[in-house]
Order: sequence, then structure tokens, then C-alpha cells
Amino acid sequence: MIIASIDRHPIIRRGLGLFLQEQFENAVLLESENYEGFMNSFGNQNPDLFILGFAEESHIHESEIVRFVKEKMPNTPVIVYDGQLRYEMAVQSLVAGASSYLVKNSCPSELVKCIESVMKGKRYLSQDVTDILLKQCENPDLV
Repeated sequence: MIIASIDRHPIIRRGLGLFLQEQFENAVLLESENYEGFMNSFGNQNPDLFILGFAEESHIHESEIVRFVKEKMPNTPVIVYDGQLRYEMAVQSLVAGASSYLVKNSCPSELVKCIESVMKGKRYLSQDVTDILLKQCENPDLV
């Protein structure tokens, strides 16, 4: 399985890479700081999975990266891996085509479940993401 890991923080990329290689023995990682760098270095590759890491300071417009990936590789699942749980970022990422929105401080086993689910063609939302989305639906002023 070829996994593209895009995150501006090299320590996060490296740690995530080590974890993924431990969990998925056939994992090949293509790591980059940003989408443009990924395209420059690996543009001829067709990953089986994209993990887009956002930092706490990422802006909502960065969710457009999901759309760029989905336009180029419509059948490739995209997991948005955010530094903090944000309703707007979750909604925009999912609308743009992400298969999942997960928070980086989630339990590592949550990431494994997420990957296994999206690789089967399903969408995945952790309980904390589901809770914030439902809370917003029930009472838009709470989020």
C-alpha cells in the first residue's frame, strides 16, 4: 500500500511514517511538507491513500487541498488529520471529498480503524468528530 503523508511538521511525518510501517507491513510512504512539494517529488506516483496533516494554525482554505487531490485521483481515499477538532474544517474537508476527518491526538488505534475503513471504500468519523457534528446540528450556537 502506497501512502502519501503530507504534513508541514517533519517530526509528525516521521512519527506517523514509523507508526504506519509498523501497523501495515507493506506500507510504502511518500512524505512531503506540502501538496506542491508532493507533486514535484512524487507527481508520477498514484498513492493508495492520502493523509493530509493540518496544524492548529491551518486556515479553512487549506481544506481545498482535498479537492485538488480528489480532482487528480478521484478514487484515492483522503484522510484529513487535523491538529485540533474544528467543526468548520471537518465540514469543509468532508464536502471537498475527504473520506475521513480525524484529530491527531486520537488514539493510534483510531487511525488504524480509520485507514482500514477508508481502504474498503467507506467513510469514517471518530466518535469525537461525530459528536461535534451532531452538536452543531442540534444547536448551531454551541460550536
